Amino acid sequence: MLWLHIIQYAGFFSAQITNSLLVYLIITRAGKLFGSYRHVMCVFALYSLIYAWIEVATQPVMHIKGPIFIVYMDSPLKSQMWIGNEITCLYCGSFALVISLLAAQFFYRYVAMCRPGILRNLDGYKLILIFIPCLICFVLWFEFVYWGMANTVEKQEYLKEELKFYYEEDSTNIPFIAPMYWSIGHNGEKIWKFWECMSSVGCVVIICVCFSTILYCAFNIYRSMKNAQSHMSAKTIELNRQLFITLTFQTLLPFVMMYSPVGLLIVLPIFEVYVGGIANFVGASLAVYPSLEPLIAIFCIKEFRKTVLCQRKRKITSSIANTQSIAVSSMVPTNYR
Repeated sequence: MLWLHIIQYAGFFSAQITNSLLVYLIITRAGKLFGSYRHVMCVFALYSLIYAWIEVATQPVMHIKGPIFIVYMDSPLKSQMWIGNEITCLYCGSFALVISLLAAQFFYRYVAMCRPGILRNLDGYKLILIFIPCLICFVLWFEFVYWGMANTVEKQEYLKEELKFYYEEDSTNIPFIAPMYWSIGHNGEKIWKFWECMSSVGCVVIICVCFSTILYCAFNIYRSMKNAQSHMSAKTIELNRQLFITLTFQTLLPFVMMYSPVGLLIVLPIFEVYVGGIANFVGASLAVYPSLEPLIAIFCIKEFRKTVLCQRKRKITSSIANTQSIAVSSMVPTNYR
């Protein structure tokens, strides 16, 4: 899977650059403009750096066959079976932390715009409370894949020829997670695997809860901004507009690149839709996303954009030049003008 690994490495290096730049801008330019919200933004950017490391340490390859989808490790660590399965589960849990941290950003903006009375409950060290649900999502997803989608001999045998044909891999020697929704009995009947199905349902519920939170908060933020425009200063309106545009793009991008692909990866095996190696476009999308998300904030927030494009410096230089021109002009005698 050379093409996939090229994308994964490119996504990793790009994510380090864009997220580091965003952290720098938050520290140096956000100041008091965003209040405590800048801390929420910074946590998301810092975690995106960590997520990129986990992703490149796993280099996941994905495949769907019949009632099963598999995510197996294809990094240089794949020969280390003693830790490979744990890292693969960590990668899956990290996805849940990304989407829940994004929901936390929307929730904080919702509280600031629509419920300012309870904003003081998130001041100072209390801000950590907003991240507790995110950690719960991470732990739940990790447990779902660790226990409900475990690497078993039955799955190794079922996928042995498939992985050998497409990837030249021995299913008995690679770390992977894979929910198998049912098996076929001696009489050809389907034998549903309850806990494997429930683990996938749990993952889908986390996706739905996070995305529903984002949609609810985004709708109420927009409505609150419309209603309160007459009571806000022009500067406050402009800042909230920039933040809302940022959050809007931060809704659309993960929906296209994270929520929908992973949701389809989980659901399609139920209907026995043969996707095969095409499922790796999900892995490619997840690898690229952490590098693209910071660009939204960098180019949608005016202060950040000015700094990156050096507009602030050009403006100062232009202002100095104009001042010098006026000063020189004032020194020229009237009869020479």
